Amino acid sequence: MLLNEYWGNLPTISWHGKSFVNFSRKLSFAATVYHVWQERNARIFAGMSRTSNLVFNQIECIIRDKLDLMRNVVPTNENKRIQRAWRVNTIDS
Repeated sequence: MLLNEYWGNLPTISWHGKSFVNFSRKLSFAATVYHVWQERNARIFAGMSRTSNLVFNQIECIIRDKLDLMRNVVPTNENKRIQRAWRVNTIDS
């Protein structure tokens, strides 16, 4: 999946700029941290837990929904690749 690819390259990626690529990186990181922390709190304080697959699917859904709302994305090959990988509306549509 795209998240696995992202995490493997975490130490080498650039976080600067406002490009679609960097936005998707920052969004992926923030959504992952938020949902993992939320799951941690639910387990500790509420005694509830979800499977790792459920948490992972929730993270992917949130990222996909946010990326799908992006408009005026510059039609570069990298941006199109990210949109296809996340199965969101492509620049061409």
